[in-house]
Amino acid sequence: MVLNRNVDNFFQETEQVALAPSNLIAGIEPSEDRLLQGRLFSYADTQMYRIGANAGSLPINQPRAAVNNGNQDGLLNPGRTQGMVNYEPSRLQPRSSTESARYSQLTLSDTTQQQSIAREQNFKQAGDLYRAFSKNEQRDLVNSFGQSLSVADDQSKHIILSFLYKADAEYGSRVAKIAKGDLTRVKALAADLQD
Repeated sequence: MVLNRNVDNFFQETEQVALAPSNLIAGIEPSEDRLLQGRLFSYADTQMYRIGANAGSLPINQPRAAVNNGNQDGLLNPGRTQGMVNYEPSRLQPRSSTESARYSQLTLSDTTQQQSIAREQNFKQAGDLYRAFSKNEQRDLVNSFGQSLSVADDQSKHIILSFLYKADAEYGSRVAKIAKGDLTRVKALAADLQD
């Protein structure tokens, strides 16, 4: 970066810039410095909060290479997204990942690496949260979730209902009733899930 001129438009080129040490290209990675490691997350998170999920799509922040992410909608949306999937992994719109872009493993007293959490307990945590709600909060959640799922495609609806049933049988059953799901099918799918 060469600082050789004043910006043409202060708002577009200064106020909207989203600098963060985590903006790195493949092949360059940060050191293990604890202060830097904290800032890798916090700076990018602050910029997303300040400018919005689409900050990286603004001309001042756009990378020169195309980015394959699911960011869409929200503030400052440039309107280039297609489809409705904004999460990953997704069976509806799978996204490839480049294994060569993974961080290297550096020997310390052990290794540091990107890897999945061994035991996430997604269903247990969701069930605990549901049971912690008051009866009115449970009713509102069940009605809202059920109405939203009622318009989903059949396979997706039953997959999500099985997740809810695995978290709490009452929760899954109540949402399935409103979403017009097949409870027998939901139970069978839930039986195959591991927490």
